Amino acid sequence: MEFRYHILRKRLVMSNGVINSRLYVGLMAGLIVLMMTALVLTGCSDMGSVVAGGDTSNSSPPPQQGQDVSFQSHVLPIFQRYGCNSCHGGSGGLIVSSVAQLLRGGDNGPSVIPGKADSSTLVRKLAPGTPFGDRMPQGGPYLPDSTIQTIKLWINQGAKNN
Repeated sequence: MEFRYHILRKRLVMSNGVINSRLYVGLMAGLIVLMMTALVLTGCSDMGSVVAGGDTSNSSPPPQQGQDVSFQSHVLPIFQRYGCNSCHGGSGGLIVSSVAQLLRGGDNGPSVIPGKADSSTLVRKLAPGTPFGDRMPQGGPYLPDSTIQTIKLWINQGAKNN
């Protein structure tokens, strides 16, 4: 291993001490491709957020029957808990950190249609049988039905910015 390192270093740093920029750029491009491939193969889940089923101290308890669902207290903590923000901070044009951005949607149009949870792309991507691409969160663990029901209830109540 050490022998290979010296050969690579010899080619990377020329005799006059200047770095061979072509080789350096090629190595960096290769490293980026390798990292992106690993990300795609493993799925873009959590990436440093609290893992599913982990600490939920920052979120409110699930809404009771007949109670209004709050984006700030109920829905946003779900996105944070399942690591949605780490991939959808701009991926595919979709950002899930605010109601306005969810209503705007991404490359596939609006992700939330107020009052119509079953027609909303967000709900359809969380449930089995997604209309396009992979089910979210990509690679799982998938949201429990009760959690998806909370998101559906919020949408059916008008997807308010509350």
